[in-house]
Amino acid sequence: MCDSSSYEEFGGPARPRRVRSRRATLAAWAARVLLVVGAAAAPAAAQQGVIAGTVVRVGTLTPVEGAQVGVQGTRLGALTDAAGRFRISNVPGEPGAQVRLQVRRLGYQPAAPSVSVGTADVRVVLAEATVRLDEVVITGTAGAESRRAIGNTVSTISAPEAIERSGVGDVGSLINARAPGVIVTLGSGRTGTGPSINVRGRSTISLSQQPLIYIDGVRVVNDIGTGPRTQGGSNISRLNDISPEDIESIEIIKGPAAATVYGTEASNGVIQIITKKGQAGGKAQWNVSLRQGTQWFQDPEGRIPTNYAKDASGAIRTWNAVEQENQRGTPIWTNGRLQSYSASVSGGVPTVRYFLSSAYDQDQGIESNNHLRRYTGHANVTVAPNERFDVTGSLNYVKGRTYLGSDYGYSSFWGALYGTPLTDTTATRGFNIAPPEVARTQFENTQDISRFTGSAAFNHRPAPWFTQRLTVGLDDTNEDNQALAKFLPPEYRQFFSASGARGSLLQDIRGISFISGDYSGTARATLTSAFTSATSVGAQYYRKRYNISQVTGTEFPAPGLRAASAAATRLGSQDFLVNTTLGFYAQEQIAWNDRLFLTGGVRVDNNSAFGEEFKLATYPKVSASWVVSEEPFWRFGGNNTLKLRGAFGASGQQPDVFAALRSFQPVTGSQDQPAVTPQLAGNPELKPERGQELEVGFEAGLFNRLSLDFTYFNKHTKDAILSRPIAPSEGFPGSRFVNIGEVSNHGIELQARLQAITRERFGWDIDVNFGTAKDKIEDLGGLPFVAVPGLPQRHVEGYPIGGYWAKRVVSATITPGGGPTLATDIMCDGGPENQHQPLPCATAPVVFLGSITPTLSGAVSNTFTIGKRLRVYGLVDFKRGHKLLDTDAVIRCAIFRLCEANVRPEKYSPQYVGNVQLGSALSVVDQFIRDASFAKLREVSASYTLPEGLARTAGASRATLTLAGRNLHTWTKYPGLDPERRSQIANIGTFDQAVTPALAQFITTLSLTF
Repeated sequence: MCDSSSYEEFGGPARPRRVRSRRATLAAWAARVLLVVGAAAAPAAAQQGVIAGTVVRVGTLTPVEGAQVGVQGTRLGALTDAAGRFRISNVPGEPGAQVRLQVRRLGYQPAAPSVSVGTADVRVVLAEATVRLDEVVITGTAGAESRRAIGNTVSTISAPEAIERSGVGDVGSLINARAPGVIVTLGSGRTGTGPSINVRGRSTISLSQQPLIYIDGVRVVNDIGTGPRTQGGSNISRLNDISPEDIESIEIIKGPAAATVYGTEASNGVIQIITKKGQAGGKAQWNVSLRQGTQWFQDPEGRIPTNYAKDASGAIRTWNAVEQENQRGTPIWTNGRLQSYSASVSGGVPTVRYFLSSAYDQDQGIESNNHLRRYTGHANVTVAPNERFDVTGSLNYVKGRTYLGSDYGYSSFWGALYGTPLTDTTATRGFNIAPPEVARTQFENTQDISRFTGSAAFNHRPAPWFTQRLTVGLDDTNEDNQALAKFLPPEYRQFFSASGARGSLLQDIRGISFISGDYSGTARATLTSAFTSATSVGAQYYRKRYNISQVTGTEFPAPGLRAASAAATRLGSQDFLVNTTLGFYAQEQIAWNDRLFLTGGVRVDNNSAFGEEFKLATYPKVSASWVVSEEPFWRFGGNNTLKLRGAFGASGQQPDVFAALRSFQPVTGSQDQPAVTPQLAGNPELKPERGQELEVGFEAGLFNRLSLDFTYFNKHTKDAILSRPIAPSEGFPGSRFVNIGEVSNHGIELQARLQAITRERFGWDIDVNFGTAKDKIEDLGGLPFVAVPGLPQRHVEGYPIGGYWAKRVVSATITPGGGPTLATDIMCDGGPENQHQPLPCATAPVVFLGSITPTLSGAVSNTFTIGKRLRVYGLVDFKRGHKLLDTDAVIRCAIFRLCEANVRPEKYSPQYVGNVQLGSALSVVDQFIRDASFAKLREVSASYTLPEGLARTAGASRATLTLAGRNLHTWTKYPGLDPERRSQIANIGTFDQAVTPALAQFITTLSLTF
């Protein structure tokens, strides 16, 4: 990825400054405005020269879309369209004069052919880069920097390529399985929900695990788990507000060694989203994309279990919700329609370049009360009045409404999973609580979103040796989350209490504002013929502001009412949170012969959440990069490229906003007078968690076919924040947050690509990535353990964060035939302190049963190019080494006693029957903590470029049709509905309970270029 606004990127020398009068300057600006207007309407009447042609991929000679083609020595350029075509007008020089082009595209080796002015049939052949050392990245550096100079790994995702292959419709799916060590957890398959993202495993016990999100250099909200407060609606991620069609690339840095310049809050990694921009020199290019598809719950008959119960006569009866409703002609779930429409236009003249786009999405889930409508608009405009200065403005607006339906208690999955055959002839038809149509009538869980993100990036080059950049931005998000239970009609009141039948409203209105400013300046110097220096300084300012209003209204007096003000009982509250970070950094880089680079830097931060007695956090950084293959002694012919790299750095994560403050809460005092009482003790010495990481690795290219990117990382988080009880003598209840913990995390990452076959009529590319991550709590500050409330999870020294801990049943005596007592003489593991000798479960300790975080994740994809028109693609991703609490099984078997083991225990192992007997306590659920490893056929697609004559019938220069399937098959031993399901994604608690699984999808996309 290169910055298309940079004049020097095409090799142009700085021109001498001209001194103009004010009148001449105004006249020049007026002329430029007229030129822009004229260029937008029609081609220029007078042209100095034209260069046009196509950019194709070596071997298969298929078009390369989105390549940047520039004329060296000028700011003229163009982007190739979907057919690989480009056209550059106003090229200086007489016809036949020679000029040099600069052609670049993410993932390809740059080319610089010499062509004649006036040539209209230029063909530039780009070879895919096995190692992209000259690719420019912007994430984690003081300024845009080539890969050869950085000592840490940066994963880059080409969004247009990934979208064309897979048909993805959201950013979470765009990131999933495309970067090693980045774990995307989908949570729920409901339309409108979004994922959580974990980079290199877990490294904090009590704070957020989410990476920072930037759009074009501006910090934006990265909240997950938003939405209505009830019925499982809180699974919306702000990441999915961004339209994938607007993204050019995504850069991911994965830890403190790379994130030092981002300082406090960056310990979990940084995701930088870089949006598309226009190019000058060619005519306006229009792109239109039409997406139609369907999604469904795959194989419900085989995945929704049959429930068992004995009737009054002792006969065993069975009930399967899916079979029953299909026979009635009222299937529980139906296919949901997916549709999206987007259009964009880009182009410009040398002084002004633009990219404008708009998209509309309307998706329907598998239930009538789950659907969304969303509109997005995006604009990028770059103005470059001269060679020394340019400014890029970016505006993005999102508005939409999501109807989430409901998970948990009153959902169709809850009713179908926990229903009983003993009530199948009643009004419930066997479903737990109520039939599906009741909940869909009663509950309306919605989120309205209105979001504006704007930024301005000023690039100034006052001298050949000095560049500076200022980026300022605002991300303003307004959510209206409503959990509405309607006033029920008479036929549905029987399923609710008298109060519940009258309805209620829980409303959360959240206003979230992020303001950011980022300045950096870099001075470059040539020290000797071999050594160069780059000295950078910078400052960053972030301000987060949350304004939250919560309103509760219960019991409406009549049907049709929806406002809290119409309810009989009303409650309200308001919270206002502000967090500010101010940081400064300095960095020095020494380069030797453009192949050995040493970089050192330091960042100093202050944050408003730090304790009063802790002032500044300091984060150092040092890295080295050596392109060994460019040394004169390199003689390994098959190894075309080899870069060695290493980095050590630190960054942090600040405490919660009020964690350090001593606070009081209002109460009603004597004689009904207002008063206050102690609330939180606070901690004036509280400081941020500090992550420091060592990262080493290499990038290699072999035989011009195979690329390898390998990394080993070792991370330690010190001063981890924990809640520790305080003495009652202090006068404050509960506990205070203290820096007493330490966590370690280490692993490896590998990304490889093999160009197996590169022929003109056939190409085969294989992409593989995987990452490991093993976290361990090194120190809990003397605490024996920290429990996760309501779940069999604990933080224990020497074990993974949030691991599963429960009693393990080792033996039992089964009672044949079932009944109230399924098993007797149930014995549990006595634990290491008792040499694992069996003990009665009532006195046995809990033992470690597994990690909640995958220790291995990755993906394998294959791309086949057949001829010049057809491309076939498939991707399988996998996660291994973790466990998941199958709460559905606990509820069905141990609480509601609906499993076959409850009526025929002799068919099952004694250990399982013992869990069924005792599992309602949640301390004896070892048989329900399942291996959640899986591999999933995530994406399969075929893309066909229609013949040009057929495209021209629609007025287009190119048309591509893509047929894609997603989530089509899962290989797993997990017995629940889906090993990716999570009933909550916003905190450490991990369980699977009555949540919609990932849905299979089939999507057709037609892309047109004009």
